[in-house]
Amino acid sequence: MANEVSVSLTVAVANGNHNETFQASGLRFSQAAQGVHAQIVNVTTNVSTLSIGAITAAGYAGFRNLSTATSGTAYVAIGSYDGTNIQEFCKLARGAAAVVPLVPTVTLAAKGYGTTGKIRYVVFQE
Repeated sequence: MANEVSVSLTVAVANGNHNETFQASGLRFSQAAQGVHAQIVNVTTNVSTLSIGAITAAGYAGFRNLSTATSGTAYVAIGSYDGTNIQEFCKLARGAAAVVPLVPTVTLAAKGYGTTGKIRYVVFQE
């Protein structure tokens, strides 16, 4: 089979006279083997690695900060982990979501800033 993975993204800004939209829809990619790992985890202000279960080669991942806070600047950072440090590449404010293509051998991690909370994430086999 081919084109089992479908990705659609839209980001839009309307701020005064500044308007910009980025769209990438209908993107399709092949998945070499079936596999998905989804989880809801608690995130603290310490670095926590994120399991990818039985996934042998990470493909795409989706992340969502499940915080229902109505104010504040707290966020969750997502990044790669080298065994010592997290290399943050994603900032999820309350309620925010992100979809990213991954390096197949990545070790994922999360860290809370300003509070603890929960995230939902899903990793698809490449």
